[in-house]
Amino acid sequence: MDVMISALTQRTGSTLVQRIFNSRKNTLIWGEHGGIVSEFIRIADLASYFSKHSKDEKRDFFRNGNDPNLWTGNMTPDEPFIEAAVVEAIKTMFNHMYIQYRDKHDRIGFKEVRYGKRELMLLRKCFPGAAIILLVRNPIDIWRSETAYWSGDAEAFVQIWNERAKQYRELEGEMPNTSLIRYEDIVGRNEQTLQLLSELALVSLDELHRVLSVQLNSTRSIRPQEEIDKIMRLCKEGMAIYQYE
Repeated sequence: MDVMISALTQRTGSTLVQRIFNSRKNTLIWGEHGGIVSEFIRIADLASYFSKHSKDEKRDFFRNGNDPNLWTGNMTPDEPFIEAAVVEAIKTMFNHMYIQYRDKHDRIGFKEVRYGKRELMLLRKCFPGAAIILLVRNPIDIWRSETAYWSGDAEAFVQIWNERAKQYRELEGEMPNTSLIRYEDIVGRNEQTLQLLSELALVSLDELHRVLSVQLNSTRSIRPQEEIDKIMRLCKEGMAIYQYE
């Protein structure tokens, strides 16, 4: 895995950045895979629960020469072994899942819109050399673009946006080879942002501008002012981090 594009929610520009990367013929960035890494985290959490609560069982069993007459019903390997197993499982799945057309491309990756800090940190452990691009967008414009994903529930949307907006800023400083980009700076053709994307995607600025000149699946709807006011109020802290008015 060479490139991972992660947007903090839907309608944040992940497909646009995917298109920019794919404008290079030897790059193949696949689309979303349904947030499957979250399932691996659930697996790790479940196994870790039993590991934590079986420590006394493990200790007594191995201290007493593997005595079969001791209770060992929940005995589970230590957490580092669980984490290593999950990392290997994800690597195996992704390496096999994305092998299609691999022989024709020297850079392979995917884009996703469902990942927060835990998923991205786990992916970094799996693929330490991969470039990670984190995308953020003004929550009001996201809401105006599409509400179906959150069933029109502004509070559910705000919870996701606030949580990941803060996490993405933290990840930018914590994880190497990670770039945080605002959607507005891409479509607004900010010179510094386009130069960064050009370098990350290994495409010329002319190729990048050609992609930006083609608008696909752009949507914008009028939303009730009370919803907009709620989002502005509840996302105030996160919006300030990204200098959104």
